[in-house]
Amino acid sequence: MMTNKHWRKFAVAVENFIQMFVPRKIIALIVVITMGVSPSGFANADDVDKPHAAFILGTLHYSPELTMPVFAEELERFGFQTTLIRGEGDPEKKTRNVLPNLGELENADVVIFFSRFMQLPDEEWRIVEDYLKSGKAVIGLRTANHSFKYGKDHPRYDWNVDFGRRALGTPYIVHQSSATDIKVVPENLGHPIMSHVTKREWVSPGTLYLARLEPGCVPLVVGTGKGKARYLKRQFGEMDVKAIETAPVAWAWENEWGGKSFYTSFGHPGDFAEESFNRMLLNAVCWSVDHPIPAKGAKINTWKIERVDKKKRPARAR
Repeated sequence: MMTNKHWRKFAVAVENFIQMFVPRKIIALIVVITMGVSPSGFANADDVDKPHAAFILGTLHYSPELTMPVFAEELERFGFQTTLIRGEGDPEKKTRNVLPNLGELENADVVIFFSRFMQLPDEEWRIVEDYLKSGKAVIGLRTANHSFKYGKDHPRYDWNVDFGRRALGTPYIVHQSSATDIKVVPENLGHPIMSHVTKREWVSPGTLYLARLEPGCVPLVVGTGKGKARYLKRQFGEMDVKAIETAPVAWAWENEWGGKSFYTSFGHPGDFAEESFNRMLLNAVCWSVDHPIPAKGAKINTWKIERVDKKKRPARAR
């Protein structure tokens, strides 16, 4: 398989060949037919030097089909190529052809997971596992720490917990029921991901996800949320949950395969109206691939996006 580095060299060579010898339309058609890629993939030689961020949209929960495309555009504004990986229908209800363009991971420098309870078939799972083990960067949003839900008799059952734990730094435990009071971690404000994050406190409309961090995780932001006190038994152990809990909600890490990892339980559509969150997420993607962090005065866009997966359906006429 062609690595991303080799792909970039190949693309530049093709561009030079186009300019010197061959009409553009002819060579573009040949490449599309023989390699199955878009002509825009190397229409501009400068594009191949941009880091490639691939988004896996593996759920409809929290409406990532609305938030991830606009954030992808924001990344492009700061010098990235982006690809949205998604299939038709609800990914959580499918076991075949869940994410048909997953092959894009081969050329990605960082993959951003916004996914939940997927049951990828063998051929799709292998692409994800190969990417993780390559040591490239991984970013997870909100439900990504429970991206998979295989049955107990399935050979990938352990990955229901291990994807969150091994790739992102925590398994999914449980969430509270209130909005979340956010505070940055003062001692880690020097981390590149926190560069030019102006607020020290704000409120996220999303519920607090509890966390059990792996060694080496660097907490950047914590949240406090209210819920019901309860005792939990999970695949990885047991724990008491208090009515009021405080837990990390964003951290940086290097996972077991040597990949830079950033996870945040932010991801509610309302979070994208907060500039400090958008700045932190943008910084995290840049940090993960050693791309320059946007300058202090850079404009960071915000968006008012409504969650559509929880909208109440109109009552049936009687």
